[in-house]
Amino acid sequence: MKLSKPSRSVSILAAALLLVTACGSAELPPPLDTDIVSVGVKLYPGLSPVNSHLPVGFEAQARSKILQYAGVRKSAPTPIWTSSWETVLSNGDVHMVMGMISDSDLRAGKFRLARSYLRTDIGLLTLADARPVHDVKDLAGETICTVEGTTADETMKAERKSTALSLLTVSTPEVCIEKVRKKEAFAYSTDRIVLMGFTTQSKNVSKETGKSFFRVPDLGLGRDQHISIALHKNHGEACRRLVSAIDKYVRSNDWLADLRGQLIDEYLRLAPGSPLMTDDQIRSKFAPNVINADRCADEDALAAPVSDDVGGAMGIRTPDLLHAMEARYQLRHSPLSRVRV
Repeated sequence: MKLSKPSRSVSILAAALLLVTACGSAELPPPLDTDIVSVGVKLYPGLSPVNSHLPVGFEAQARSKILQYAGVRKSAPTPIWTSSWETVLSNGDVHMVMGMISDSDLRAGKFRLARSYLRTDIGLLTLADARPVHDVKDLAGETICTVEGTTADETMKAERKSTALSLLTVSTPEVCIEKVRKKEAFAYSTDRIVLMGFTTQSKNVSKETGKSFFRVPDLGLGRDQHISIALHKNHGEACRRLVSAIDKYVRSNDWLADLRGQLIDEYLRLAPGSPLMTDDQIRSKFAPNVINADRCADEDALAAPVSDDVGGAMGIRTPDLLHAMEARYQLRHSPLSRVRV
C-alpha cells in the first residue's frame, strides 16, 4: 500500500529515532555487559585498604558480590584519589566508582547513583583519654577539624551557628588526625564508619596496650549518608540493575558478615573500653534504609511513591517494584512516544 506524504514522514521520523537509539548515540554501551568492568575504588582504612596493590576490606567484598548479583562476569578495581574520582568517571577511565560516595542532589545532577549499600552518620574521632561528649553542646569552645569540601565540613559549619566551636579546615584526613594526635584539635569529623577504620590502622594502635590511641564517641551529627555506586550520567540501565543487585546483597547474610568481619569486629577489639555491638545494633546503625532507583534517572523519571506495604523497610524498593518502575521508565522515555503527527 502506498503511503501518503504525512504518513511516510512519520515513518521516516520514527525509524530515524529508533536508529539513533540502536546505534547508541543516546547511551554509552552498558558497562555491566563488558568483558571486564573497571571499578574505581576510593581508598579508606578498614573499608578499602590496599594489600599487594589491590583494595581489600568491606568495599572489596561488597563490590564483588553486588557485581556478581548484577550478572557481571569479571571486574577489575582501580585505586583512585578522593579529589579526582569525578574527573576519572566523567572521562570514562572507569565504568563506575565505589568508596564512601554519599548521595546528594548536587552529585545526582552529575552522575547516576545506585543507592545504597551502606549508611552512616557523621561522627567524631577524639583521643582515647579525651573528655567524653554526649551532646553537640559539649563541643563548645573546642576545635573541630574537617576536610574541605566534605559533608562533615558543611555539617560542622551548620553546627557552629548554634554552638560556639572553632572549625579548622584542612586538605586531607591525615592532617586532621595529626592535629588530634598533637592536641591541636579536639576532634576530627567525617563519616563515622570511616573514623572507625582509622582507629584500626597499626600506626594508631599502642604496642603496649594493644588498644587504639583514638575513640569514636557515640554522638551522631548531621543527616545519615547513603553510600552509593556512581556511574556515568548515560548509564541509567546499569544503575537500575545495580540497585536490584544491592537489594539482594543487603538482604543476604553476606552483608552483615562482610561488614563485621572486615571492619566492625576489629574496631571493637581495638577500641578503648572494649565496647560490644550486637548484629541488630550493627544493622540499626549501618544497614541502608534507602535502596531505590530514584537517582538512576532525572529527577522526575522515577518519582514513584513508596508505602509500607511494598515490602521491606520504609523507603526500600523491592525487586518487583524495581521491575515495574523500569517498565514505566521505558514507556515514558520510548522514542516513539515523542513522535508528534
